Amino acid sequence: MHIIIDATTTQDQMAYAGPGQYTKNIILSLAKGYPNTKFSLLLFNNHESTLDGQIENLKNVQIVDIGKYKINDYKNDIWYFFKILPTIKKIKQKDSIFFSPYFWRNYPSYSMPTVLFIHDMNLPMFNMYSQISPIHNIVRGVQYWMTMYKSLKCKYLICNSDTSKQDYLKYFPKYPKEKIYTSYLGVDLEKKEVSLEKILPSDYKQRGYIIYLGGGINKSKNSIGVIEGYISFLRILKKNPKDVPYLVISGGKFQDKSKREVKELYDLIEKEHIQECVIFTGFYEDIQKYSLLSNAFAFIHLSLYEGFGFSPIEALRCKTPTILHKSPVYMELFKDVALMVNGLDAEEVGRKIYDVYTNPKKYTQRIEQGYILSQKYTWENVAKVTHDVFKKISV
Repeated sequence: MHIIIDATTTQDQMAYAGPGQYTKNIILSLAKGYPNTKFSLLLFNNHESTLDGQIENLKNVQIVDIGKYKINDYKNDIWYFFKILPTIKKIKQKDSIFFSPYFWRNYPSYSMPTVLFIHDMNLPMFNMYSQISPIHNIVRGVQYWMTMYKSLKCKYLICNSDTSKQDYLKYFPKYPKEKIYTSYLGVDLEKKEVSLEKILPSDYKQRGYIIYLGGGINKSKNSIGVIEGYISFLRILKKNPKDVPYLVISGGKFQDKSKREVKELYDLIEKEHIQECVIFTGFYEDIQKYSLLSNAFAFIHLSLYEGFGFSPIEALRCKTPTILHKSPVYMELFKDVALMVNGLDAEEVGRKIYDVYTNPKKYTQRIEQGYILSQKYTWENVAKVTHDVFKKISV
């Protein structure tokens, strides 16, 4: 069996976001777990990949050069038809299957057996195909639907939750339900304490902090709701601003104030005069994630819609109380172990933060249950479901 995989999401602006992390981990788990299966990875040349240093010695993995790096944008289809598709046809064998971990760069479902991974239906639900301009949004919207309609020709689909599966079927009800598999994702988190002195204030242990990690800047992420909830918490706490626990917001995307959604966060912080209470860490290394989460008195994520939820599972793995919005997928996965709130109600969020901060022992049992649940999410399980789907085609 020969599997061709588009691995370019490990190189572009999605490399450290959910799709890029999924692509990296599913490739490594498949290649290491199934040494008798041949894998051809489509990668740009001379451009860094999160797979670097991890696949070079795997005998069943071939790296296929698709040319000079091109950013993931509205020109994807041009590059796909003139460079990527011809390369696929050149390396295609009788037993080849194409696996697309992320759809934006297109996939050959019309010309060969294809398995497509569906992360979520976030973009059509929020009419949010591009944040650059209304014109870009229209162009990317057309591209989105043209590419997604090709999913009807895929042999199988894999979704990261039952929520994603049901949402896909709302838009594409003609696709056979029995050919859609659900595969919850895995957690890749090294439990190792490292110093946080370079990214957090020196008094972070004394004051404590609640952390918002793994979010984004689009409107469905509800990042503004996190800050509004924190402001409500401060009003309940009624402490000197120099003594209150910090709100730590981690991620490189929150540094670009040219983005309207990011500027909105900074404007609210300035308006409320809490600049000294909110810490933007900027980009953080994977090795710092465990310490960032485990040292927090709580983790918060109020996204209105997700296909899965990497960060909440990572927080649970770190035994950190986890406050989540009652979105469909979070209710599907975490309702029994997380602290569920209406993320659009700042006062409710503030009260929950206050309760966790002042009554930590109250949530001890739930934290332990969350830790046990988090251990069920492994990349080995994801690879098995995926490889089993490939075998259904090869039979």
